[in-house]
Amino acid sequence: MESESSILGYIISRAPFTIYLAAQLWVISWLAFKLIRVQQQMVRAQEGILAKLTDIDNRMAERPKQG
Repeated sequence: MESESSILGYIISRAPFTIYLAAQLWVISWLAFKLIRVQQQMVRAQEGILAKLTDIDNRMAERPKQG
């Protein structure tokens, strides 16, 4: 009986810390996935800018030189 209550007391005393660690792990995981998504959006934006600049460069190269 004494050992059962000491085991239960140990579990109860560690429960808040375990809940805190689980919540912290969830937040870190969420932030990591959010960061990955933002980085992917930045890469897509940079690729779009590169495509537009390449198009402008190609059009400028096709123009006859004036002057």
